[in-house]
Amino acid sequence: MRSSLPGEVTVTAAHHPLCGARLAVEGRRRVRGSACLIVRLPDGTPGTIALSATSAAVAADAEAPAGGLLSVEGVRRLRRLLARRTAGDDGSGT
Repeated sequence: MRSSLPGEVTVTAAHHPLCGARLAVEGRRRVRGSACLIVRLPDGTPGTIALSATSAAVAADAEAPAGGLLSVEGVRRLRRLLARRTAGDDGSGT
């Protein structure tokens, strides 16, 4: 099942020339197998940007199927959670 498209995204990839820009989302497509968004560029023309270069990538990662790869931050959070559990701290604060 496909999730709905966000109305706007922020370009988050530091290497991208539009890093930090908010862009209106008009659709989605695949380019050479990569998930991309069709966006309205600052000059008003339509353009395509890789989903992974936008704030929408976080939402897409949250919907990843079981068995997906973890990001570096995801591994760190998992390690902290496991360390707390083995130390007897369930994280509830009680």
